[in-house]
Amino acid sequence: MLKPFINIAIVLNTIYVFNSFPIIWVMTQGGPANSTDILVTHLYKLAFRIGKLGEASAVSLVMFVILLIFTMIYVRLAMREQRA
Repeated sequence: MLKPFINIAIVLNTIYVFNSFPIIWVMTQGGPANSTDILVTHLYKLAFRIGKLGEASAVSLVMFVILLIFTMIYVRLAMREQRA
């Protein structure tokens, strides 16, 4: 009976981990030499440090599409397991 709630929790936790900006930014700010940069810190640097808002918005759309595809695949697999 808990399976639907666990499925939702997994999707939301994956989205949260994918966007874990504060932890990385406070600790390293993406450095040294961008070695701890993730998509979110790169997006922040593009938008607010370099000022390339167009590129930052493109990166955010790519992030959205990646998360949307992951969520759709996960939901389909979860639905397939429920039917079986």
